[in-house]
Amino acid sequence: MKNTVLTFLAVLLIFKGNAQNYSGDSWAQVKANKQGTISLAYVETPAFVYKDASGKLTGICVDIMNDFVNWVNANKGVKLQSKFVGDGSSFQGMYAKVKGSTGGVFGLGNITITEERKREVKFSPPFITNFAILITQNQVPTLTKLEDISTVFSKLTAYTAKGTLNEKRLLELKQKYFPNMKIVTLETSPEVYQKIISDPNSFSYLDLAFYLKAVSEQKPVKRHPVGDKAAEQFGFIMPQNSDWQPVIEEFFAGYMNSPQYKTMLTRHLGETGIKLLQSASK
Repeated sequence: MKNTVLTFLAVLLIFKGNAQNYSGDSWAQVKANKQGTISLAYVETPAFVYKDASGKLTGICVDIMNDFVNWVNANKGVKLQSKFVGDGSSFQGMYAKVKGSTGGVFGLGNITITEERKREVKFSPPFITNFAILITQNQVPTLTKLEDISTVFSKLTAYTAKGTLNEKRLLELKQKYFPNMKIVTLETSPEVYQKIISDPNSFSYLDLAFYLKAVSEQKPVKRHPVGDKAAEQFGFIMPQNSDWQPVIEEFFAGYMNSPQYKTMLTRHLGETGIKLLQSASK
Protein backbone atom coordinates (compact mmCIF):
# COMPACT_ATOMS: atom_id res chain seq x y z
CA MET A 1 0.00 0.00 0.00
CA LYS A 2 2.83 2.36 0.93
CA ASN A 3 4.58 1.73 -2.40
CA THR A 4 1.33 2.36 -4.27
CA VAL A 5 0.88 5.72 -2.54
CA LEU A 6 4.47 6.71 -3.24
CA THR A 7 4.11 5.75 -6.90
CA PHE A 8 0.91 7.79 -7.17
CA LEU A 9 2.59 10.83 -5.60
CA ALA A 10 5.55 10.53 -7.97
CA VAL A 11 3.27 10.41 -11.01
CA LEU A 12 1.30 13.36 -9.65
CA LEU A 13 4.48 15.41 -9.23
CA ILE A 14 5.63 14.58 -12.77
CA PHE A 15 2.24 15.56 -14.15
CA LYS A 16 2.26 18.78 -12.15
CA GLY A 17 5.74 19.66 -13.45
CA ASN A 18 4.77 18.98 -17.05
CA ALA A 19 1.55 20.96 -16.66
CA GLN A 20 3.62 24.04 -15.92
CA ASN A 21 5.34 23.88 -19.28
CA TYR A 22 3.95 25.31 -22.52
CA SER A 23 2.74 23.95 -25.81
CA GLY A 24 2.18 25.28 -29.31
CA ASP A 25 1.41 23.96 -32.76
CA SER A 26 4.27 22.29 -34.59
CA TRP A 27 5.20 23.46 -38.07
CA ALA A 28 3.93 20.13 -39.42
CA GLN A 29 0.53 20.79 -37.83
CA VAL A 30 0.38 24.34 -39.15
CA LYS A 31 1.22 23.19 -42.67
CA ALA A 32 -1.37 20.43 -42.56
CA ASN A 33 -4.15 22.58 -41.09
CA LYS A 34 -3.17 25.81 -42.87
CA GLN A 35 -3.38 27.56 -39.53
CA GLY A 36 -2.08 27.38 -35.99
CA THR A 37 -0.71 29.19 -32.94
CA ILE A 38 2.75 29.45 -31.45
CA SER A 39 3.45 30.33 -27.80
CA LEU A 40 5.96 33.03 -26.86
CA ALA A 41 7.53 32.73 -23.43
CA TYR A 42 9.66 35.68 -22.38
CA VAL A 43 11.76 37.37 -19.73
CA GLU A 44 11.24 41.11 -19.40
CA THR A 45 14.40 42.94 -20.45
CA PRO A 46 14.78 46.64 -21.31
CA ALA A 47 14.76 47.20 -25.10
CA PHE A 48 14.24 43.48 -25.81
CA VAL A 49 10.92 42.62 -24.12
CA TYR A 50 9.20 45.34 -22.10
CA LYS A 51 5.83 47.00 -21.56
CA ASP A 52 5.07 50.30 -23.24
CA ALA A 53 3.06 53.12 -21.64
CA SER A 54 -0.19 51.28 -22.33
CA GLY A 55 1.06 48.04 -20.77
CA LYS A 56 1.51 46.26 -24.11
CA LEU A 57 4.57 44.08 -24.61
CA THR A 58 7.02 45.47 -27.14
CA GLY A 59 10.76 45.43 -27.82
CA ILE A 60 13.32 44.00 -30.23
CA CYS A 61 12.32 40.37 -29.60
CA VAL A 62 8.61 41.11 -29.85
CA ASP A 63 9.01 43.03 -33.11
CA ILE A 64 11.14 40.29 -34.65
CA MET A 65 8.61 37.59 -33.75
CA ASN A 66 5.77 39.73 -35.14
CA ASP A 67 7.75 40.09 -38.38
CA PHE A 68 8.39 36.33 -38.37
CA VAL A 69 4.67 35.52 -38.04
CA ASN A 70 3.84 37.98 -40.82
CA TRP A 71 6.56 36.46 -43.03
CA VAL A 72 5.28 32.92 -42.46
CA ASN A 73 1.75 33.98 -43.37
CA ALA A 74 2.87 35.83 -46.48
CA ASN A 75 5.30 33.17 -47.75
CA LYS A 76 3.92 29.84 -46.57
CA GLY A 77 0.22 30.19 -47.32
CA VAL A 78 -0.95 29.67 -43.73
CA LYS A 79 -2.64 31.69 -41.00
CA LEU A 80 -0.25 31.67 -38.06
CA GLN A 81 -0.97 33.45 -34.80
CA SER A 82 1.08 33.95 -31.64
CA LYS A 83 0.28 34.29 -27.95
CA PHE A 84 2.38 35.27 -24.94
CA VAL A 85 2.68 32.81 -22.07
CA GLY A 86 4.16 33.21 -18.59
CA ASP A 87 4.69 36.39 -16.60
CA GLY A 88 8.17 37.35 -17.80
CA SER A 89 9.61 37.63 -14.30
CA SER A 90 12.41 35.07 -14.34
CA PHE A 91 15.08 34.12 -16.88
CA GLN A 92 15.62 30.73 -15.27
CA GLY A 93 11.87 30.05 -15.10
CA MET A 94 11.34 30.97 -18.76
CA TYR A 95 14.33 28.92 -19.92
CA ALA A 96 13.35 25.82 -17.94
CA LYS A 97 9.75 25.90 -19.15
CA VAL A 98 10.69 26.32 -22.81
CA LYS A 99 13.21 23.53 -22.44
CA GLY A 100 10.48 21.22 -21.11
CA SER A 101 7.77 22.30 -23.56
CA THR A 102 6.51 20.77 -26.79
CA GLY A 103 5.87 21.98 -30.33
CA GLY A 104 5.70 25.62 -31.35
CA VAL A 105 7.12 27.33 -28.26
CA PHE A 106 9.72 30.10 -28.42
CA GLY A 107 11.69 31.78 -25.63
CA LEU A 108 12.35 35.53 -25.98
CA GLY A 109 14.76 37.80 -24.13
CA ASN A 110 18.44 38.28 -23.44
CA ILE A 111 19.32 34.63 -24.14
CA THR A 112 22.97 34.11 -24.97
CA ILE A 113 23.79 31.31 -27.40
CA THR A 114 26.23 28.84 -25.82
CA GLU A 115 27.39 25.33 -26.65
CA GLU A 116 26.13 24.11 -23.28
CA ARG A 117 22.63 25.46 -23.91
CA LYS A 118 22.62 24.02 -27.45
CA ARG A 119 22.58 20.59 -25.80
CA GLU A 120 19.35 21.51 -24.00
CA VAL A 121 17.37 23.67 -26.45
CA LYS A 122 17.35 24.68 -30.10
CA PHE A 123 18.36 28.20 -31.13
CA SER A 124 17.36 30.56 -33.89
CA PRO A 125 20.18 32.31 -35.74
CA PRO A 126 21.64 35.16 -33.62
CA PHE A 127 19.82 38.45 -33.94
CA ILE A 128 22.22 40.73 -32.02
CA THR A 129 25.61 40.72 -30.30
CA ASN A 130 25.38 40.74 -26.53
CA PHE A 131 27.33 43.63 -25.02
CA ALA A 132 27.80 43.12 -21.26
CA ILE A 133 28.97 46.13 -19.27
CA LEU A 134 30.80 46.28 -15.94
CA ILE A 135 28.80 48.88 -14.06
CA THR A 136 28.91 50.76 -10.74
CA GLN A 137 27.52 53.99 -9.41
CA ASN A 138 29.36 57.03 -10.70
CA GLN A 139 31.34 57.98 -7.58
CA VAL A 140 33.48 54.84 -7.95
CA PRO A 141 36.90 55.54 -9.55
CA THR A 142 37.15 54.28 -13.13
CA LEU A 143 38.77 50.88 -13.38
CA THR A 144 41.57 51.07 -15.96
CA LYS A 145 43.01 47.55 -15.56
CA LEU A 146 41.13 44.41 -14.54
CA GLU A 147 44.17 43.46 -12.46
CA ASP A 148 43.35 46.40 -10.16
CA ILE A 149 39.74 45.44 -9.46
CA SER A 150 40.47 44.00 -6.01
CA THR A 151 41.84 47.41 -4.99
CA VAL A 152 39.49 49.80 -6.80
CA PHE A 153 36.36 47.77 -5.96
CA SER A 154 37.61 46.58 -2.55
CA LYS A 155 34.65 48.03 -0.62
CA LEU A 156 32.01 47.01 -3.16
CA THR A 157 29.68 44.00 -3.26
CA ALA A 158 28.88 42.23 -6.54
CA TYR A 159 25.27 41.39 -7.38
CA THR A 160 24.18 39.01 -10.10
CA ALA A 161 21.19 37.08 -11.42
CA LYS A 162 21.20 33.35 -10.81
CA GLY A 163 22.00 31.13 -13.78
CA THR A 164 23.04 33.90 -16.20
CA LEU A 165 26.27 34.37 -18.14
CA ASN A 166 26.79 37.59 -16.22
CA GLU A 167 27.03 35.48 -13.08
CA LYS A 168 29.77 33.44 -14.79
CA ARG A 169 31.58 36.64 -15.77
CA LEU A 170 31.71 37.78 -12.17
CA LEU A 171 32.90 34.38 -11.01
CA GLU A 172 35.70 34.55 -13.58
CA LEU A 173 36.75 37.97 -12.27
CA LYS A 174 36.72 36.58 -8.75
CA GLN A 175 38.88 33.63 -9.73
CA LYS A 176 41.40 35.63 -11.76
CA TYR A 177 41.69 38.97 -9.99
CA PHE A 178 39.54 39.32 -6.87
CA PRO A 179 39.54 36.21 -4.62
CA ASN A 180 37.81 38.07 -1.77
CA MET A 181 34.97 39.35 -3.96
CA LYS A 182 31.63 39.15 -2.19
CA ILE A 183 28.90 38.02 -4.58
CA VAL A 184 25.19 38.20 -3.73
CA THR A 185 22.93 36.18 -6.03
CA LEU A 186 19.45 37.48 -6.84
CA GLU A 187 16.67 35.86 -8.85
CA THR A 188 16.41 38.25 -11.81
CA SER A 189 18.42 40.83 -13.76
CA PRO A 190 15.87 43.62 -13.03
CA GLU A 191 16.50 43.00 -9.32
CA VAL A 192 20.23 43.37 -9.93
CA TYR A 193 19.60 46.57 -11.87
CA GLN A 194 17.58 48.03 -8.99
CA LYS A 195 20.32 47.09 -6.54
CA ILE A 196 22.96 48.89 -8.60
CA ILE A 197 20.75 51.98 -8.75
CA SER A 198 20.02 52.02 -5.02
CA ASP A 199 23.28 50.83 -3.46
CA PRO A 200 26.38 53.04 -3.96
CA ASN A 201 28.60 50.14 -2.81
CA SER A 202 27.47 47.70 -5.50
CA PHE A 203 28.72 46.56 -8.88
CA SER A 204 27.73 44.04 -11.52
CA TYR A 205 27.83 42.93 -15.10
CA LEU A 206 24.63 44.00 -16.85
CA ASP A 207 23.62 43.74 -20.49
CA LEU A 208 23.71 46.82 -22.72
CA ALA A 209 19.95 47.36 -22.53
CA PHE A 210 20.02 47.83 -18.76
CA TYR A 211 22.86 50.32 -19.03
CA LEU A 212 20.98 52.30 -21.68
CA LYS A 213 17.89 52.30 -19.47
CA ALA A 214 19.91 53.73 -16.58
CA VAL A 215 21.44 56.42 -18.82
CA SER A 216 18.06 57.39 -20.30
CA GLU A 217 16.61 57.70 -16.79
CA GLN A 218 19.65 59.74 -15.67
CA LYS A 219 20.62 57.26 -12.96
CA PRO A 220 24.03 57.71 -11.25
CA VAL A 221 25.82 54.87 -13.05
CA LYS A 222 29.27 54.45 -14.55
CA ARG A 223 30.46 52.09 -17.25
CA HIS A 224 33.96 50.67 -16.87
CA PRO A 225 35.00 50.01 -20.51
CA VAL A 226 37.95 47.80 -19.56
CA GLY A 227 35.41 45.21 -18.47
CA ASP A 228 33.25 45.26 -21.64
CA LYS A 229 32.34 41.84 -22.97
CA ALA A 230 30.97 41.41 -26.49
CA ALA A 231 31.80 37.82 -27.35
CA GLU A 232 28.32 36.27 -27.18
CA GLN A 233 25.17 36.62 -29.27
CA PHE A 234 21.48 36.51 -28.43
CA GLY A 235 19.01 34.12 -30.06
CA PHE A 236 15.49 32.78 -29.54
CA ILE A 237 15.16 29.33 -28.02
CA MET A 238 12.89 26.39 -28.84
CA PRO A 239 12.39 22.96 -27.26
CA GLN A 240 14.59 20.18 -28.60
CA ASN A 241 11.49 18.55 -30.11
CA SER A 242 10.61 21.66 -32.14
CA ASP A 243 10.43 21.45 -35.94
CA TRP A 244 10.36 25.26 -36.31
CA GLN A 245 14.14 25.77 -36.50
CA PRO A 246 14.46 25.46 -40.33
CA VAL A 247 11.56 27.88 -40.79
CA ILE A 248 13.00 30.60 -38.58
CA GLU A 249 16.44 30.08 -40.16
CA GLU A 250 14.88 30.73 -43.58
CA PHE A 251 13.25 33.89 -42.24
CA PHE A 252 16.49 35.20 -40.74
CA ALA A 253 18.40 34.61 -43.98
CA GLY A 254 16.87 37.72 -45.50
CA TYR A 255 15.83 39.64 -42.42
CA MET A 256 19.09 40.69 -40.75
CA ASN A 257 20.19 42.99 -43.57
CA SER A 258 16.79 44.57 -44.12
CA PRO A 259 16.11 48.29 -43.49
CA GLN A 260 13.18 47.12 -41.34
CA TYR A 261 15.53 45.35 -38.92
CA LYS A 262 17.93 48.31 -38.65
CA THR A 263 15.10 50.78 -38.07
CA MET A 264 13.66 48.54 -35.37
CA LEU A 265 17.02 48.35 -33.52
CA THR A 266 17.35 52.12 -33.52
CA ARG A 267 13.79 52.50 -32.25
CA HIS A 268 14.46 50.36 -29.17
CA LEU A 269 18.16 51.00 -28.50
CA GLY A 270 18.53 54.59 -29.67
CA GLU A 271 21.53 56.06 -31.45
CA THR A 272 23.72 55.64 -28.34
CA GLY A 273 22.98 51.95 -28.16
CA ILE A 274 23.67 51.44 -31.86
CA LYS A 275 27.04 53.20 -31.58
CA LEU A 276 28.01 51.06 -28.59
CA LEU A 277 27.07 47.89 -30.48
CA GLN A 278 29.11 49.01 -33.47
CA SER A 279 32.13 49.80 -31.28
CA ALA A 280 31.86 46.39 -29.60
CA SER A 281 31.84 44.54 -32.91
CA LYS A 282 35.06 46.13 -34.17
